[in-house]
Amino acid sequence: MSDLEQDIERTREHLGETVDALAAKLDVKSRAQDAVRDADNRKIGAGFAIAAAVVIGALLLWRRRS
Repeated sequence: MSDLEQDIERTREHLGETVDALAAKLDVKSRAQDAVRDADNRKIGAGFAIAAAVVIGALLLWRRRS
């Protein structure tokens, strides 16, 4: 394969990646679904953090009373 053919192949690959990236940005429905999923994951993470804090606080209070 000549240098020119290799350069053309690299350019095609780069162009394909660019087109895929642009298509992903234009897919509003998927981007909205991803945003909702991310927000839900943050809520779940916050819920676990609050639950852990409550459990630790309860254990500390129980330990002090014992």
